[in-house]
Amino acid sequence: MKYLVITIFSAISFWGCKQYSNNHITTENKSLQPETTTNNLSQPSKTKTSSDTIKNQEKTVEKWAFKKEILSLFSSEKSDDFYNYGQLKVGSIESGKFVRIPKKDSPYTGFEKMVIKFPYFTVEQTYREGDFTNYEFITFKKEAQSIYLYKYAVDYTNIQNLEEDVPGLRLDQKTIGKVQIENVTIDFLTSLRSER
Repeated sequence: MKYLVITIFSAISFWGCKQYSNNHITTENKSLQPETTTNNLSQPSKTKTSSDTIKNQEKTVEKWAFKKEILSLFSSEKSDDFYNYGQLKVGSIESGKFVRIPKKDSPYTGFEKMVIKFPYFTVEQTYREGDFTNYEFITFKKEAQSIYLYKYAVDYTNIQNLEEDVPGLRLDQKTIGKVQIENVTIDFLTSLRSER
């Protein structure tokens, strides 16, 4: 009986480790480094291609279930010293480039996680700006066939004085206006922070 209980508990534990989120689509590549898929253009294809599949190279970082659609994070060529700036895609809707995907040699974390509660999803990411480490929350809401920026928040931590109470930034759709996800870029988010 003791061995039967241990075996059942082990099986349940193993299953729980494999399925860590009901929204996350597991992939073999667990790191945030882009997985590159290429279309072989020299071989004739018997399948009909759409305009979405004509890209020569697509760097998928991660995918999640979003109701009946797939929410995907793609890396792009836009970058700085520490990050490649990724973009999100839900169905045919593509965001601007704002998700901070850390480069291999980057000392910073960048993209942390995606939180999904339909019709909302939130990108959580960290980055360094001057003497501050910033934790950013970027929430979107799907309305009909569009996705809009719903809330934008940043928590600041002074790395020189961790005890300092630094006021954060909290903006909602009433303050920002109705901004489509296609218009949310790293430059747009920087402009929101500079207005505080």
